[in-house]
Amino acid sequence: MPTAKYKGNCIAIGVAAYEWNQNDKTNKYLLNLRRLTSNALSYLAANNISTDTSDVESKLVAHFPMELNDSKTSITEIISKQTFLVNNAKPIRENVPGAEGNALRFDGYSTYVKGKFNASELSTLAISASVWCAMESYPMMNIDGADDTQTFIAGNMTPTSGFAFTINAHGRHGFEMFINGSKITCYAPDKFPTYEWVHLAAVVSVKNKEIRLYRNNELIAKTGFIANNINPGATNLYIGKSYDDTNRWSGPFRLNTINGLIDDFRIYSGEHDFSQDIKTPENSADLSIPKIRFANEIQRPIFHAMPAANWTNEPHGLVFYNERYHIFFQKNSNGPYWGRIHWGHLSSKDLISWKEEKISLVPNTWYDFKGAWSGCVFSDSYLTNDVPHIYYTSVDLGKASIAEAIPMDNNLINWEKRTDNPIIPHKPNGLDEDFRDPYIFKHGENIYMIVGTRKNGKGATTLHRYNKNSKTWSNDGSLFYQATSSDYGAFWEMPVVIQMNDGKWMFIATPLGAKEGVETLYWVGTINHDGTFNPFSHIPKEIELGNMSKDGFGLLSPSIMQKNGKNIAIGIVPDKLSGEDNYKLGWAHTFSLPREWSIDSNNTLIQKPYEGLELLRSNAVSYNSTERSLNGTQNMSPVCGKAIEIEGVFTISSQQNQKFGFRVRKSDDNHAVEIFYEPHKNLFTVDARSINRLVNDGWLYNGLYSSPLPETLSVGQTCKMHIFMDHSIMDIFINDKWAFSIRIFPTDYYSDGVEVFSEGTTTFINSLKAWKYDTKSIANIRDAQDEKNINIYFSHNKLVYENLPKHCSLNIYDSLGRILANNVCPESFSGENLTKNNVYLIQINSNNFCQVKKIIKH
Repeated sequence: MPTAKYKGNCIAIGVAAYEWNQNDKTNKYLLNLRRLTSNALSYLAANNISTDTSDVESKLVAHFPMELNDSKTSITEIISKQTFLVNNAKPIRENVPGAEGNALRFDGYSTYVKGKFNASELSTLAISASVWCAMESYPMMNIDGADDTQTFIAGNMTPTSGFAFTINAHGRHGFEMFINGSKITCYAPDKFPTYEWVHLAAVVSVKNKEIRLYRNNELIAKTGFIANNINPGATNLYIGKSYDDTNRWSGPFRLNTINGLIDDFRIYSGEHDFSQDIKTPENSADLSIPKIRFANEIQRPIFHAMPAANWTNEPHGLVFYNERYHIFFQKNSNGPYWGRIHWGHLSSKDLISWKEEKISLVPNTWYDFKGAWSGCVFSDSYLTNDVPHIYYTSVDLGKASIAEAIPMDNNLINWEKRTDNPIIPHKPNGLDEDFRDPYIFKHGENIYMIVGTRKNGKGATTLHRYNKNSKTWSNDGSLFYQATSSDYGAFWEMPVVIQMNDGKWMFIATPLGAKEGVETLYWVGTINHDGTFNPFSHIPKEIELGNMSKDGFGLLSPSIMQKNGKNIAIGIVPDKLSGEDNYKLGWAHTFSLPREWSIDSNNTLIQKPYEGLELLRSNAVSYNSTERSLNGTQNMSPVCGKAIEIEGVFTISSQQNQKFGFRVRKSDDNHAVEIFYEPHKNLFTVDARSINRLVNDGWLYNGLYSSPLPETLSVGQTCKMHIFMDHSIMDIFINDKWAFSIRIFPTDYYSDGVEVFSEGTTTFINSLKAWKYDTKSIANIRDAQDEKNINIYFSHNKLVYENLPKHCSLNIYDSLGRILANNVCPESFSGENLTKNNVYLIQINSNNFCQVKKIIKH
């Protein structure tokens, strides 16, 4: 065998028949063994197997620290001092505190770097590479999830040569390299951890005939190969996406890009000793969206609930639990487009200042491979032990099923899917197509689930009964309720049923293919003893005011909760923009403001703003005027801007040509959005035709939204207009009865004027109030709430941190005030080494902030 003194190579042949003297010193396989030995020796000679087994010294050939240059658009490779553009949808690129210095934030759909390095300096006997990365989610690759292809974290691999750290849509990650014309892969045995820093390192060694993969300083995988030398590949490399973009697009959005942080990419010639080069992150992995991304954004709302970036859609599971409001929603964190949907999560103390939490549900099992689609959150003393559970539509590549998930903590941050999912494995027989969007309700002691579907060409909801003995759901094809006409939709999405005041039940659905296109409808009635619905009328009514919602405009798919006698609803308000506009904005859709709902004696929905919205006014500049007559216009300074609240009460006069209301986003006398009522026409209008804007409605409204009121207002009656304008969304309430939300996207940065007007006659204004909101006033509310909600506790011997300030550090003291750890980042200090049954003091330090928390480790 080769030794340190006598160098060489050998071939190991596992043949027991090499026992030459067996069978009384004879061996019938001797001739074959001699031939096998001769062939092995000939192979070693013919292939000129190297006998040089000395280590190849490690040398740093390329180093990308990922620090942005002064232009904030490029990075530098510090060995060659070459500068490379950071490709990005937004003009400003983003650095955040990284594992080493600053890291580059990749948005998931546009950010990547195409760089170069001196590949000729790499040894043909060994190369090494390392990179820091932290992922919010895995790359999309295919909007249906039906793709195992790897994309690059960083590397120079082409279809025929080179190497790269790679990851796919399901978290498989590792290192790949072409050797002797074939791609050799070395993958980790488990999925890539999200929401934390991961240090990946790889060594390719001809001497050892293997690729070694390290993660966080530990060897986690090896792959063998046979070769005399390796071809390191070409000089071009990519960071944040793969070389090949073919079929990796959804409209303008790249599907093969990274969503997260990448830091400190290094390439070495030779075998670098990563077992001795121990790496620990300098900062925790901050995957929140940097504020700079939407700084001075004139379209993005500031006091509406919405995720920090990218795509959102239907809300579900608006609940109050553990002293916080929670709303879950359809989310694609990889870009502002629909694809392979996850469940996002927002939480709030007040329904105003929202915090985005980590993703709740990831489509990562055989039954939800294509997506974790809509559903509900339900809690009940019997079914869930009063803990909220998620019930959602799980979609594989062929069918939909219903699955359930259970929270792992009291803050509803981490969730675990049931091991026996799906709880309803397929649609019942007799339906026209699949079913989706489960909603659970309780009537008496019985628990029911309804699911949206279509039967015989008309919208319907299936009914599933929970059996307390078998703990299973029925799936026999029973219907909760079905449309009596296809005018009310060919398929019903997002069904909701909730008991309102006076014991009445309201059933809500968002139909597809209805007479007025997509809009949300409701029926009022009772629940029968068998759980089916009995409406007082089969003709539905509209959630939004009259013509203000059709073909997907306005509030859709509301989620409803009940608290302190109030019915509180929040819905999605789609932006209806083109993919190209969403690409530039970096986000798509927002939620409505919370509304309070009730039912009147005519079984009609009554809507007004949630009273808790008055908290917005606490830090705001205001305007106040009472009992005055107006014929003309009146400027409402100091209230102006893109985020305002206006509340005006006007008296209807006897004049036939009376017209009154407000002008907002006014830039000059000819350009403003007008919001007004004309009593003689009984017509309420929002007119945005005169302003410069991103056009989202040219094929339908073209900037003019008009609808008659359900009741004509008579002379002497009052018309109360309550308007919340937040950049590109307006929530408008009339007489605390009717409501609608619309999206308008002005593009004039300085169009901030606000005025009240009356035309045609003098109008008496009973009262007029307004408030100006900005990011600072909203942030003050949010910061005041966050500081109150900092929480630190032990769970499974590890510290859990909640609502800590960004980029904070910790000092740890024992009960006597002796310091145990100084200036540590939360991510690197788990508290596992702290002795049990002791009291500890944890000091949280951040800019202009210091707070001490006492905790006990039992």
